[in-house]
Amino acid sequence: MKFDIARQPLVPAFLTLAALAVVAMWNAGGPAVDTAVQAGHAAETVDIGRNAAGALAVSSPGELLAQFQAAHPVWARWIAGLLMLFTGMSVGRLTVRYNLYSVGTCLAIPLYGAIACSLAVGGDCLTTFAASALLALATKNFCRSYCNGFGFDAIFRASLYIGLLPLVATAAAPLLILLPLAVMLFRRTLREVAVAVAGLLLPALTLCYVNWAAGGEFLAPVAEPGSAFIAGTPLSLFLSTPVHNLVLPGAVFLLDLTALLFFLSDIHALGTKPRLIFIFNISVLLLTAAALCGPAATPATVALAAVPSAVLLPFMFVRIHRAIALPLYLLLLASAVISAVLQ
Repeated sequence: MKFDIARQPLVPAFLTLAALAVVAMWNAGGPAVDTAVQAGHAAETVDIGRNAAGALAVSSPGELLAQFQAAHPVWARWIAGLLMLFTGMSVGRLTVRYNLYSVGTCLAIPLYGAIACSLAVGGDCLTTFAASALLALATKNFCRSYCNGFGFDAIFRASLYIGLLPLVATAAAPLLILLPLAVMLFRRTLREVAVAVAGLLLPALTLCYVNWAAGGEFLAPVAEPGSAFIAGTPLSLFLSTPVHNLVLPGAVFLLDLTALLFFLSDIHALGTKPRLIFIFNISVLLLTAAALCGPAATPATVALAAVPSAVLLPFMFVRIHRAIALPLYLLLLASAVISAVLQ
């Protein structure tokens, strides 16, 4: 009996993801750790300067993660690997729960690992996979909020994760648009919108209050990331990245475009809920691309595209011929391993 890679069961999917996580974290040392150490020292220096100015008395979650990786690189790699496993399984559970591909497959689990390894080109692995985990949790809870009754708990948690995401990765600020988009797509009521807005603002207000209680200015934790987001030059990430490092991200986005064409050709054959979930994930992918074009984008921001890509790409794999799907899947895995080894 031939093994159909497009209808991959849970056990080989999880083992593939675990192997990719080991490879990614095993090769996260060396230059990557040196980069994390430099980032941690830079964050500490900036934090000391802000404390002297009296504006910012506490560090943001992103700075805390960078400082933790600089002080404990081994533990940071372990935690990043576990976050990678958790995010891949969350994405896979989302696709299976809502039967997005009309066939039983856990292909999204290893695809997330392969895409994350291919796109995670920065040294701050802890911040990278923490931001990806937040995006995956937000996506899962936004999809859960699409129900017949009220979904206060799901939409609150989704908005909370989205509100926390820019505090971890400043370049992810365009993803805040996901809240009104989810409200319109999933047809939420005004009461649920009020709860969602409260969840969205809660992380920023909490950080502002803690900063004010520590002796800083109340709005400084929001003003500092805002200034960092608008400072710089648009498309600076692509202009400063070597061409050979853009090959794999370009290939992934080309595969996403192909999967999008497959989705548009079969859009009327899908149920209402899978169709809206796919549209939502396509919007996440477009907003991630917009974040990459912003002035605050870093190499770690590219890995955010792994979450919507892992949901979208299996739609293509289950519809193309097995003779094409298997070599393409193996090529993607090999590219991910080579990219992780060469970092």
